[in-house]
Amino acid sequence: MRILIAPDSFKGSLTSSQAAAAMEAGITSVRPDVEIITMPLADGGEGTRDIFQNLYGGVVTHDILFFDDHGRSSALIECATLIGLNLPSMQKNNVFERGSSPLGRSLLTALQSGVLDVRIALGGSATVDGGLGLLMALGCRVLDADGLPVSADLNGLMQARSIETGGLKALLKDVLITILSDVQNPLCGQDGTVCMYGAQKGIKTAQISSVDAAMRQWGALCEKVLGLSVHESAGAGAAGGIGFAIQLLGNFCDVKRVSGAEQVMCASHFDQLVNTVDWVLTGEGRSDAQTLQGKLPFMVAQQANKAGVPSVLIAGKISDDQTLQDYFTQMISATPEGVSIAQAMPRAEAYLEDAAARWAKEALS
Repeated sequence: MRILIAPDSFKGSLTSSQAAAAMEAGITSVRPDVEIITMPLADGGEGTRDIFQNLYGGVVTHDILFFDDHGRSSALIECATLIGLNLPSMQKNNVFERGSSPLGRSLLTALQSGVLDVRIALGGSATVDGGLGLLMALGCRVLDADGLPVSADLNGLMQARSIETGGLKALLKDVLITILSDVQNPLCGQDGTVCMYGAQKGIKTAQISSVDAAMRQWGALCEKVLGLSVHESAGAGAAGGIGFAIQLLGNFCDVKRVSGAEQVMCASHFDQLVNTVDWVLTGEGRSDAQTLQGKLPFMVAQQANKAGVPSVLIAGKISDDQTLQDYFTQMISATPEGVSIAQAMPRAEAYLEDAAARWAKEALS
């Protein structure tokens, strides 16, 4: 009996490595004879940089992973470590005062180091500034109706009326930027970044309409100046619109977007290993309908299903069971009934270990 444990991180409580170890401990407490392979994974969100460092080596400097990929000097920047929703530096400000300039400064640092292959993991951001801060950090000037510079945040986006691209062409010459993201949303509208993700980042219901309108105006302004129409492109709404801003840079360099989960799974050789096991266990902090939009557990389940291997989802909390049940052989919520998320997070490791043990008792006895 061989079991592959391949979870994502449990946001705010466990890294993917810690989650895999907890699942392994739970199973071995019931079946110490079972062979277990752990493969911590990520999908472009929290933990992606650590996974890449485990796979490629390299050195983290200024929150950037510099590594060698088959002879090509590369860099990976993780959005969650710089402007992540769980960071104290983000939580102390309301959403209108948060911006993507820390990500832009890291991108600038990577480019100034001479790296031409930059990968940006876009999951887990706390911002909804349409990438305004990132563009300003790269040297763009964004002005209000009076010709004054705006702040590099959502407040600035609400006031932006003109943009100057500065030295982007020289800065981005010969550069390839790869976006690692599984978010398919466009920039604006009902399925856009504000309407879909604004509330979880702190935009109040009464503000959604006006912020979405400002995002639409910002998108039209940028596209007029840069000559590209990408606001409806898949992933433009990633990370509060940072995906849109990076795709705009395609006017000056090569930009491509890939599935973060697929990229990590491919580099980890998941597709080869899944054919050698009897079960696959995966998980994340919260599973719901959004999991099916390309999140790591869904991608794991898809490949397991293709290989004819049963897949088990163990998540901190599971909603939309009926929506998910067609893709997973079994689903287990690790959080006990009546325990809130806030109460569960400090005990996430113990709850996850217990859930894996309960599964092993039922499935492997």
